[in-house]
Order: sequence, then structure tokens, then C-alpha cells
Amino acid sequence: MREYSDYIETTRSYLKRYSQFKVTIANLNDDIEAYEHAIELDIAAPISKYDSQPGGGTPELNAVEQLAAKHEKIMDMIHKNKESIRNIERILHKVDRAINELKPDDRFLIKGHFIDHRSWGDLSAEKFFTEKWARERSRKAIKEMAFMIFGNKALPEQQQLFVFYE
Repeated sequence: MREYSDYIETTRSYLKRYSQFKVTIANLNDDIEAYEHAIELDIAAPISKYDSQPGGGTPELNAVEQLAAKHEKIMDMIHKNKESIRNIERILHKVDRAINELKPDDRFLIKGHFIDHRSWGDLSAEKFFTEKWARERSRKAIKEMAFMIFGNKALPEQQQLFVFYE
């Protein structure tokens, strides 16, 4: 079972790697296009050729079987890439939804520091915050985001004991 701080660190990691996730999706989509293009360009099955040359040792797979095996490998690569894209997009959607639910100042700090890679000093100067307050506020915002992304398991044990009735 993961600890409370693991979820916060995972959330922080998602934020730091946000741009990398976007690039990874674009690159995987390019790879899928290249694989699909390679399948389209493959030569069709050869036509039988009768000649005076004697036959002999044949490879384990004939040309049609080799081509089918190659297509199967390529289709497997396409499937794996699409699965990776779905997993990364799921993470990005969770992060985006969590960011959009933050208070405007928290959203500004989180996006500015973790996604746009700006320094705390720049961000705090722009909004007339102290740098210390900006750091503290972002820590609280990341805890809120961890709860939004991972649910109750991202709460410390003491907070999970409370039950609210309507």
C-alpha cells in the first residue's frame, strides 16, 4: 500500500513531467502513422514463377508468411503505442481536471512553476506574493490535487476517519 506522501510525490512528478507527456503522445502518434504507412507500402504476395532453375532448400517461411509475420509485429507495435497513449492521456486528463478545480492563485502558481518552469521568485513578483507564501500555497495545492487525482487513498490516515452525514 502506498503512503500518503507517495501520492503527493506522484502528483508533483506528473506536474513536472507534464510537457514531456505531451511530447511523448505526439511522438507515439507519429510512430503509429509511420507503422501504418509501412504496412501500406509493403509489397503484396509474389506471383509464382516457373523457370528452368532447379528448386532447392527453402526458408522456414515463404514470402507470404514472412510478410504476414512482419505485419503482425507492426500491428502489435501499433497496439502497444495506442495503449501507451491512452494511459498517458488518462493521466493528463486527471491532472488537467485537478488544475482547473484549483483556486485561481493556486492554478497560477502550479501552472507557472511546474508546467511553464518559471521560478518561484518570478511568479511571486508577478502577483505580489512573498516567495515563501507561494511555495507554501503550492504545497497545499498539490495536496488538494493529489486527493482529486487519487481519491481517499491520498488522504492522511487521520483524515480518512471522519465521516460526514447529510
